[in-house]
Amino acid sequence: MPEFVNGSNPAFAFVGMFQDPTNRWFALYVAISLAIGCMVFYFESRHDPELAEEGLFRYLFPKEIYAHRSALADYRFFLVNKLLFAVAFAALIAVSSSCVEVVSFLINSIARSPELAVPSYVAIFITTLVFALAMDFGLWFAHWLLHKIPILWEFHKVHHSAEVLTPLTAGRVHPLDDALNIVCSAICGGIVLAFCRFLFGSQAQMFGVMQLNILVAIFYFFGFHLRHSHVWLPYKGIWGKLFVSPAHHQLHHSVARRHWDKNLGFVFAIWDWLFGTLYAVDRREAVQIGMNGIEEAEYHSVRALYFLPFVKAWRLIQARWKAIAPSATPHLPPAE
Repeated sequence: MPEFVNGSNPAFAFVGMFQDPTNRWFALYVAISLAIGCMVFYFESRHDPELAEEGLFRYLFPKEIYAHRSALADYRFFLVNKLLFAVAFAALIAVSSSCVEVVSFLINSIARSPELAVPSYVAIFITTLVFALAMDFGLWFAHWLLHKIPILWEFHKVHHSAEVLTPLTAGRVHPLDDALNIVCSAICGGIVLAFCRFLFGSQAQMFGVMQLNILVAIFYFFGFHLRHSHVWLPYKGIWGKLFVSPAHHQLHHSVARRHWDKNLGFVFAIWDWLFGTLYAVDRREAVQIGMNGIEEAEYHSVRALYFLPFVKAWRLIQARWKAIAPSATPHLPPAE
């Protein structure tokens, strides 16, 4: 979901996101993911003597992952990106959120609200559920566009260029990629919330925990930060068709062709299930992280992570233009 950041000073905004429960980087969510990682180690080590001998710390923070050049790029990019764009994204979120007011105005200009006479708990339940679903669909759709539109894919490569997964890989996202996610989720959520207000009037409220939609809060509490990690935590069977587990997203980062463009969802797996992009995690698979094994090394500097997408997108545009441009020499009719 979009991240809400308070404050106009970048340094304060950076620190504030760890204190803000509406932000995915809220310290409590990170701590709970760490605790769940400990639980996974406990259950796995009971059946794996080598893992038990290795120890908890080595399991949670393997040197080959956290000291990898890709992980080092994650750390640098996360720091620079959050400091530079925290305030800008807060402003973009504020502008995008005005979608609710715009749609509400348009609807009320056309028709008068029926203010359906339903119990308040029914209105709250419906509003909470459909708002979470709508925002999540916006994120799924934005992710689908990033994978399917070649120019957008050049910017999404920043995220998929990671060769190992750490929680900070979640921040390895180009600003234009982030902006598309914010706009799509805000538009979808705003339209649905506006319709809920039209139908239920002032009863169209969301049930929240710590200022966050309860469904999203529950998702963050169930190991959100393990989705960018080596810790295998799947949701199997019907649960894996309803919700995106860390294992779902780890397969999404796989270099294997069978995993490409799969598991695009953020919270709910139902969009992948409905549109044919779901790859089940009912059995464990070996996963090599990356894109194609060729381009990844180009993206291991902060400068490349910011500017290489523009270079590659421009090359792509030039190639397409040359392919459709008419020949410089006109085709004259043959002489008689």
